[in-house]
Order: sequence, then structure tokens, then C-alpha cells
Amino acid sequence: MNQDKYRILHLRKYFERNAPLSISYVRGVDNERFTHIICYLGRDKGRKNILTQHGYETIYLGFDRKSTEHFNLRLLFRLARLLREKKIDILHCQKHKPTMYGTIAALLAGRMPVIAHIHGLGRTRTFQRRLANWILLRRVSKIIAVSDSVRQDILQNNWFLNPDKIITVRNCVDLEAIDRQRNNRKEARSKLGISGEEFVFGTVGRLVQTKGQRFLIDAYVQAKQSIPHAKLVIIGDGPLARELQEKAKQLNAFEDIIFTGYRRDVLELLMAFDVFVLPSLAEGLSIALLEAMARGLPVIASKVGGIPEVCGKNACSILVAPKNISALTSAMVKIASLNEKERKNLGVNARKRIKDEFSMDLMVGKLTEIYHSTLQGQKK
Repeated sequence: MNQDKYRILHLRKYFERNAPLSISYVRGVDNERFTHIICYLGRDKGRKNILTQHGYETIYLGFDRKSTEHFNLRLLFRLARLLREKKIDILHCQKHKPTMYGTIAALLAGRMPVIAHIHGLGRTRTFQRRLANWILLRRVSKIIAVSDSVRQDILQNNWFLNPDKIITVRNCVDLEAIDRQRNNRKEARSKLGISGEEFVFGTVGRLVQTKGQRFLIDAYVQAKQSIPHAKLVIIGDGPLARELQEKAKQLNAFEDIIFTGYRRDVLELLMAFDVFVLPSLAEGLSIALLEAMARGLPVIASKVGGIPEVCGKNACSILVAPKNISALTSAMVKIASLNEKERKNLGVNARKRIKDEFSMDLMVGKLTEIYHSTLQGQKK
């Protein structure tokens, strides 16, 4: 490790998959001045970690989910020892549990600055979480919110925080990496067993209540009465997988709805869609939405959280109230009734919106500024 560089330790819960967002900003943030170390609370399960392959030191503290359900002193002391041994200058924690352990471990290890990165809405739901935030977040140097709506949510639920401490750094996408996906519409549809004549609505996300897929299924069944050649593709896995499939069967729509499960080739499959639909009930700032717009897809989405920030005033989307099946159905019928040129223009506008406001260079630049200012504040 180059001792002349400042050392940033990125603390995460578990390694589950290679997230393009984190790979891009770790590789992009001033590697001439900073050394990046990636640390997971969980175990190394032997999965290929692209950051390791790119030469970044990756450390697994070795604790499973069950052992971290309650506060674990062994994990805390192991983390504090690691921070001292690696002489960490900045600790960047992703989400609540790493922030909890990281903030206390940083105090034990020598009061290094801690950055908390918050991704979603409603993260202060319980008295226990409010108390933890009251204790921990006041000791955090900076809080990064992934959207203005998340920032506002943090302020509303944590009255004691100085607003200047909370900085919006929107999630972004690597357009160059997306553009390297060379497949076309025909190839993507072939993977899904869809013909070229069908009109495809698609969504991507965990199959959980907050993503609202059950409302999408209801709206699709109603919309199909006006669009008989329509298909619905649901990409993702989660605890509601069986329930959603049963719902599709009960509505006699199972043959027309494609449940793909978890897929690693999402960027390729997006090319099979005519429209991207995001029926979320709450949303910090959806990476799936950014990727779909970067792929040039028109959007139907719920008007919640960070979604309006992504879509902006640019003519690329139809936003509807969450849980409103009637409004979602009408939007699906409306966008399907547009001619091909009109829909293409919506997609062009969506792509432009991402290029102008959500390119990875913007996120990398803001994170670099935050790291520099955090170090400067520490020297005062």
C-alpha cells in the first residue's frame, strides 16, 4: 500500500454481487491521491469480486447475517483493530449497519472522519433507529443522500442534524459501460422468448412490497384489454416472487407475464422493452431507472421519492400516483398508442437527461470534493 496516499475504507454489509455504481466510483475517484480499501462485514463466499480483480484490497470480516442481527462486540473490536492497522484516513459507510459499527469503531480507533451514505427513504421508522441516529449521526462528519428527497427525509426525521452536514450526491451510471453492451432488440427478445411483434412493458427490481409490482400486474391485465399483443417482463427476485406469480395465475395472465428471476444480463435485456415501468411506493434514487433511461427507453413511473428528480421536466416519462392502478393502466395504454417515432423521441429525451445530469463523471467529481473537504476539516 502506498503510504503517501490518503486511505479510504469503504465499509459495506455483505458482498452479494458486483454493483456497477460502486465499481465505477471507486475506480474513478482520484486514485492518484487516494488508496481505496473495500471491507465487508460478512464472509467471503467465493464469489468473483471485480474490485479485487482490479487490484483493490478487499477484506471480509467474516460475520454472517445471524451473528449481526444483534450488536456484536467481536465485530466491533475487529473493525476497530483493522482501522488502526490500515491507518485509515476516511471511513465511508454504506447504509445503516455499517454506519453503526463504523462510527463506534472509528471512535475506538482514533476519531477518524466518518461519512454515512444513505440510499433510501423512511430509514428512521422506529424509536430504536431514531435513538441510534441521535447518538451516531451527530458524530458523523458528513452524510451523503442519494437524492434531494432522501436528504429532505433525513432532515425531517433527524431534527438535531445540521443541514450543512447532509450533501446530495445523486446515484449515476457509467454511460460508457452501458454503451459497450452491443446486443440489439432482436437478440434481447430472443433471450426472453418474445417475438418482434409484441409490445413489451418491463420492470427491474427486487420483488418486495415497496417496488409495487403487484399494482403493475393489475394495471397490465387491464391495459391488455386495449393492447392485446402486450407482454410484461418482470426482472428480479425476492420474497414476493411466488405471491406475484400466483397473482398472475389467478388473473389468467401467467402466460403473458415473464418472470425472469435474478439476471446478470439486465442491461442486455432492457433492449427487449418498449417501455420501462417503475411502480414503486417509495424510492430513494433507482439505478434501474437510470439504466433504462440511459438505454433510451421511455418511462412510466410513480411520482415518489427521487423518481421525479431523475425524470425532470424533460419529455421522457409519464408519472403517476403510487398504488393508483387506474392511472397506471391509462399511462400504459397512452404510451402504447403513440407511434414509433413519438416513443423514440421520448427515449432520446430520456437518454439526454441521463447524459446531462446523471453521468458517472458528476458523481465522481462530487465524491472527490467531499473526500478533500473532509480531510481539510480534519486538519483544522
